[in-house]
Amino acid sequence: MALIDISTIIQLAYFGSFIVLMFYGQRIQISMMLVGVKRNLGKLERLRKAAHDSVLSSALRFKGDQKAVESRIDRLTGSFAIQPVSMDPSGIVGKLEHILDTYDDNLRTEVKAIATSATEAEVNTLSNQMEISIGLDQMYRVVRHFYLLARKQGGILALYQLQMAMPQIMEEAEAYSSAIDAFAKGNPIGDGVGPLIASKMAEGAQPREIEQDTIMYETGFDGRNLLLVRAKGPGGSVGKPGVAVEKLIEQNSPSLVVTVDAALKFEGEPSGEVAEGVGAAIGGPGVDRYHIEQSASKRHIPMIAIVVKMSNKEAISAMTQQVRLAVDEAIKRVKNTILSASKAGDTVIVAGIGNTMGIP
Repeated sequence: MALIDISTIIQLAYFGSFIVLMFYGQRIQISMMLVGVKRNLGKLERLRKAAHDSVLSSALRFKGDQKAVESRIDRLTGSFAIQPVSMDPSGIVGKLEHILDTYDDNLRTEVKAIATSATEAEVNTLSNQMEISIGLDQMYRVVRHFYLLARKQGGILALYQLQMAMPQIMEEAEAYSSAIDAFAKGNPIGDGVGPLIASKMAEGAQPREIEQDTIMYETGFDGRNLLLVRAKGPGGSVGKPGVAVEKLIEQNSPSLVVTVDAALKFEGEPSGEVAEGVGAAIGGPGVDRYHIEQSASKRHIPMIAIVVKMSNKEAISAMTQQVRLAVDEAIKRVKNTILSASKAGDTVIVAGIGNTMGIP
C-alpha cells in the first residue's frame, strides 16, 4: 500500500510540475535570466565606479578643486561621438577622421582644464584613463537599458540577445578595468609592442616630430635607409601614423612599407606568437589604414604586416612577459623581411603601431 501511495505522489508531482512549467515556464526562465543579468550589471557598476575613482584620483594629483574636477569628469564621462552619415559613402573617411580629431581635441582640452599643471605626456595619459572610464560607463548604460526594458516589458527576445552578449561584454569590461591601473601607473601596455619594436630598431637615432604626436627616426640597415615611425611617448598616445606614413611615402618614394602591431589571438593560440602577412597592420576605425593603403597602392609599394598576437585584455593592460619576449623575434622578422623584399640603396618605412604608454 505504501508503494502505491509513493508512486501516486510521484505521478502527481510530475504532472503538477508539467502543468506549472507549461503555464509559467517562460516566466520562470525570464526571472532566472534577469537574476543573472542583474548580477553582471552590479559588477559592471562596480567596475565603472572604480574607473571613475581612479581618474578622479589621478586628476587630483595636479591640485585642482575637487568639486570642480569631479563635475568636469562626470560631464566628460557621458560624452560621445556621432558617426558621420554613410548613405553617400564618397568622402566618408575624411568626415570620420574630422569627427575623431575633433573628439580627441575636445577631450584633451577638457583634461588640460582639469589638470592645468600637467605636462603633455601626463595629459595624454589622463585622456587615456578618461576614455577607459567613458567606455565602461557606456557598457553599463547599455546593459542597464536592456535589463530594465526586459524587466518592464517582459521582452524575452531582447533578454535572450542581452544574455548571449553578456560574456563578451563582461570580458571587455574586465579588460578595460585591468587597463586602468596600468595607465594610472604609466606602465607599458601590450598594445605598445609596435612602438617598442620601432624604438629598439632606431639604435640611438634622434627622433623628430613629423605629425601630431608622431615621431620618426632615420637610420640605416644593411645598405638600406630606414624610416621608423611611431607615436610620441611616454604618455599614452597612438599618434597619427597613417598620415605620417602617407607623408613619408610622398617625400621619399620607398620600395617597401612594413607595419608592426599587436593583433588579437584566437582562443587556443599562445600569447606572444609572431605572424606575418600582407597589408597594413593597424587597428582602430580604419582612418589610418586608409591613408597607408591609399598612398602605397597608388605607387604600387608592397605592404608587409608583422603582428604579435595577444588577448584583448593583454593588449590594454600591463605588458606581459610573453609579449616582451616576442619583441626580439618580431625585430628579427622585420629585418628578414627588409632583406628579402628590398635591395641596397632602397628606402624602407617601418611603422610601429600602438599606444606609447610608458615607452619614451
